[in-house]
Amino acid sequence: MFDTRERLKAFDIHPIKSLGQNFLAEYSVVERIIETAELCEDDLVIEVGPGLGVMTDAMAEKAGLVVAVEIDKHMLEPLGIISALHENVRIINADILKLDIRKEITEKYFESGNFKNIKVVANLPYYITTPIIMGLLEMEIPHLKTMVFMVQKEVGERMTAGPGGKEYGALSVSVKYFSESKIAFIVPPHCFIPQPGVDSCVVKMAVREEAPFYLKNKDHFFKVVKAAFGQRRKMLTNAIPNAAYLDADKEKVAAALTEMGKDVKARGESLTPEEFGSLSNLLI
Repeated sequence: MFDTRERLKAFDIHPIKSLGQNFLAEYSVVERIIETAELCEDDLVIEVGPGLGVMTDAMAEKAGLVVAVEIDKHMLEPLGIISALHENVRIINADILKLDIRKEITEKYFESGNFKNIKVVANLPYYITTPIIMGLLEMEIPHLKTMVFMVQKEVGERMTAGPGGKEYGALSVSVKYFSESKIAFIVPPHCFIPQPGVDSCVVKMAVREEAPFYLKNKDHFFKVVKAAFGQRRKMLTNAIPNAAYLDADKEKVAAALTEMGKDVKARGESLTPEEFGSLSNLLI
């Protein structure tokens, strides 16, 4: 076990605000994250933003291989110590959003090993949470089974929200299309260095092996969802035609909603992900 405060001091590391660095200081939270991910020797784990390597070290005791992707070069020294202690740890200094995961991880490590699953575990910076989550989902990484993320509580609520509430939006629909997700537990600010101004939570996502409903065109589906919530106070008959990237006038949207048995005055927050799929298919 490594103490976060001692490691920050030992390596003279100061959290970089522009990278959204908040280091976990409570080891019990690390243990709960690992329990949530249900790691075993069959798993290749991709850890995004390992930082000081506290969770990397703990996961190496459970997983078959941990590939830690860290953008901050200042973290390479403490991470190097972790990799020296564990034969099943690999460190990649790169931006996860620019990394070719299939080439640099799947082909290089998964296919040459005796692994059955790929899992992603990460304590994500608040400012870039959504791009990382959606980027990983949209990559449709082969053998990816589970993703466990530490995120801002508000983001976790939006990820897992159902229709009808203010938290429900484009992120909710997108996450539900790719996975079944739930909030595993809440993490208060005092568990971090420095302390953030809000609560965090750990979200567990079971990645779907098959699409939950039929889509004629996946890109079109996500454009419809984006348009619906881009002006969420507007009715769909106004919000969707206002999107320059969609070819759908008010009458066409109204006709589609009527065919679906929905009120022509419906707003995006009233449609389930599957109903968005039906709407998208009718508007093509």
